[in-house]
Amino acid sequence: MATYSLLLGILVIIISWKFYNDWASGLAGFIYVGVLFWSIKLFVQLIKTLFA
Repeated sequence: MATYSLLLGILVIIISWKFYNDWASGLAGFIYVGVLFWSIKLFVQLIKTLFA
């Protein structure tokens, strides 16, 4: 899953760089989505731990 997410993020950065000549927004989006995904995963794990 991590490899898939990394490849998808690199693809988003490359697409945004090729079409918009702005790789920084693609990188920022990739980091934002990564942090958001990690936070949700951590929250779900915390809930499972507390109520299991």
